[in-house]
Amino acid sequence: MFCFRNKYTISNLNTPTQKLQQIDRGRFKIAVVDNEPFVYEDRLKAIGFNITKYDDVSNLDMLSSYNVIIGDIKGVGKSFNSEFEGAFVLKELKRRYPFKAFAAYTGSAYDIRINDLLNGVQIIKKDIDIDSWSNAIDALIKESCDPKIIWKKTRDILLSKDVNVNDVAKLENEYVDIIINKKGDFSHFPSEKNKKKLSADTIEIISTIAVKAVLSTLI
Repeated sequence: MFCFRNKYTISNLNTPTQKLQQIDRGRFKIAVVDNEPFVYEDRLKAIGFNITKYDDVSNLDMLSSYNVIIGDIKGVGKSFNSEFEGAFVLKELKRRYPFKAFAAYTGSAYDIRINDLLNGVQIIKKDIDIDSWSNAIDALIKESCDPKIIWKKTRDILLSKDVNVNDVAKLENEYVDIIINKKGDFSHFPSEKNKKKLSADTIEIISTIAVKAVLSTLI
């Protein structure tokens, strides 16, 4: 069987010229969900973070416009009637919006049964200082817009939907080529040639990625 050989893979994005530049914090919307006051809210806003605080979430669509979502694992999400409260909300948000970045935080020990719910979710301790909060949120912003991370998530989704491995490799080649050589212009991604072999569901996924990739390359 013919195996497509990539000219480009995401490893080509390791070069210094392709790494993320200084991130403009204000361009990324951050939601914090906590039924108690978020003590660092004003100080984090003062250093450029675009934060909106919610006391609770009654439906997932409330947070659809945010790049980064940080939630307490206790005391929120009560309308979903899950014993795991905020951890359940984060799991459902991550399932619905896989290209966002998520963090869970708490000020106390938590039920180890929620570990599976928080797979892929960064854990932040409530009592860390402002410097640690700043570093943690910067890392979440980078996760939400790093083109390598975006493609890895994309590849996992495509493969889980049984998209042919060679087709995924061709899409990766095209994705990286656009970032390196075409100034991040994803207006024709995927190409008509590649699109012919893809299902409607796959093209919809790719369209979502193109938007995310454009965001990342404009930083």
